[in-house]
Amino acid sequence: AIARHVAVPAERSPDRALVRLNMIGSADGAAEVSGRSGALGNHDDSLVFGALRAAADAVVVGIATAVSEHYHAPTGADAQIYVVAKEPDVSGDPELFATGRATLVLPEDAGPDPEGVTTLRVGTGGRVDLARLVAHLAGKVVMFEGGPALAGAMTSLGLVDEFFLTVAPRVISGGAARVVHGPDADITPWELAHVLVD
Repeated sequence: AIARHVAVPAERSPDRALVRLNMIGSADGAAEVSGRSGALGNHDDSLVFGALRAAADAVVVGIATAVSEHYHAPTGADAQIYVVAKEPDVSGDPELFATGRATLVLPEDAGPDPEGVTTLRVGTGGRVDLARLVAHLAGKVVMFEGGPALAGAMTSLGLVDEFFLTVAPRVISGGAARVVHGPDADITPWELAHVLVD
């Protein structure tokens, strides 16, 4: 069932990456518990996450999520992780960047590259140009893992092709961020393609 759930579509645009947003949220829409989304997950959610990662050529994630969730390099032989940031600071997760499998994605006008870190520069005015990043990864299957603000920016730009959402059976309340938040997105209904029930 999971293999069908995460199967990559046969038809994809040659001009940009296929972007698959994967998020988890509580029943009331919270994206985290005490600053970490991992606290919402369970075994089945981990299986879906692993299957999506296995099908991906690249992972895109924001620097805050990479740091708070203690990211490691992808396990796939050729998979790369692209970490989106405004500033060239990798001090929050130096082990990830020391692997040689992580690229720091920065605006063109950000400060100097950190020593020994592979960088990609797209965008100006202190912001990464997400559309250019997706175009740079043309032909690849990209697993996009948030966080919520970056997910909001990507969806508002129409750059997300598939949205895999795990709903955790918890009510968090409080001030936790929503799964996706930020600029207004297109409110056209999405097509529900698969449902897995734990």
